[in-house]
Amino acid sequence: MNSNKKVTTKSIASALGISHTTVSNAWNNPDKLSDELRKQILEYAASCGFQGPDRLGRALRTGKSDTIGVIFNDSMSYVFIDNHDLSLMKGIATQCENHDVNLVLIPLKNSQNVKVKRLNTLVDGYILNATHNSDEVIQQALAKNIPVVTIDFSLPDYSSVSINNKKAMSEICEYLLKKGHRKFGIISFPSTKSAAGLRSLEQAITGDNNLMLTRVNACRETLAAHAINLSDCWLYETLHDETHGAQAAQILLNEHPDMSAIICLSDRFAAGAVNYCVENNISVPQQVAITGFDDIPVNSSGIRLTTISQHAEDKGKTAVKLLLEENNKIHYELDYQFIEGEST
Repeated sequence: MNSNKKVTTKSIASALGISHTTVSNAWNNPDKLSDELRKQILEYAASCGFQGPDRLGRALRTGKSDTIGVIFNDSMSYVFIDNHDLSLMKGIATQCENHDVNLVLIPLKNSQNVKVKRLNTLVDGYILNATHNSDEVIQQALAKNIPVVTIDFSLPDYSSVSINNKKAMSEICEYLLKKGHRKFGIISFPSTKSAAGLRSLEQAITGDNNLMLTRVNACRETLAAHAINLSDCWLYETLHDETHGAQAAQILLNEHPDMSAIICLSDRFAAGAVNYCVENNISVPQQVAITGFDDIPVNSSGIRLTTISQHAEDKGKTAVKLLLEENNKIHYELDYQFIEGEST
């Protein structure tokens, strides 16, 4: 082949005596070729210095970018700090690799906590990871009329993947009730972007964070069904990390020292609450029982948490599978396990 001539999939097809589509399939649809034929095409292309079709050119021609976007409700760095999200992203990335698909992370905040306002990246679909679903960016994603899969919450007309969060939270409450607890606190992420602070569990919980609403309202319903006075139970909404978990525990226990159990919507919250108690000579679980959610590695003063174990990596893999297959209105429910630890 003339070394001065630009190498393309068409020129490779001509040189090998096969169709342009067959050459293109070597990169874009490898399952349609035998291993031997694909190897022949790739080896010949490499000998010519050809690394594969121009993805941008293909996107302009076909409207397909071979890229999916993952929208999550925090800054970019959060994904690399939170162990649950690390496992989730591992599952997403692994499945993308298996299908030769690129991945774009789209945070709803930047490092200065400023909201991202527009979606400009060309993608073939979105995975929404536990976001506030009335957010402007979420509405933009839904308006693009491309495949969408939600994680840990559901929207009409879209596929989703999660565990049964309502059942899992009910199990935690039932367990604590059997232990004799009657006055509860809950540490939670915000129900809306602006929600923060302490309020009675007697008040109705509304908002647009469906994951939070599902878990907290499951607690309210279970406790009420056992004749627990919800005016004696309290909810604290705050930012999601160990520091804010500790601050929430301090406020809950200072305001309501007769509180005997704190239900945390994550292990990170629970670790912060346990560490606050240990540092202030409040015995766990003798004086206050504390539960988490996720079963991830956290520093909880050597006290093993009672928690819910879910398989975040499988959740990510399933979300990509549903998105690429463009299956609409399929809700995929993963298993979870209740784990009894030393914190209760």
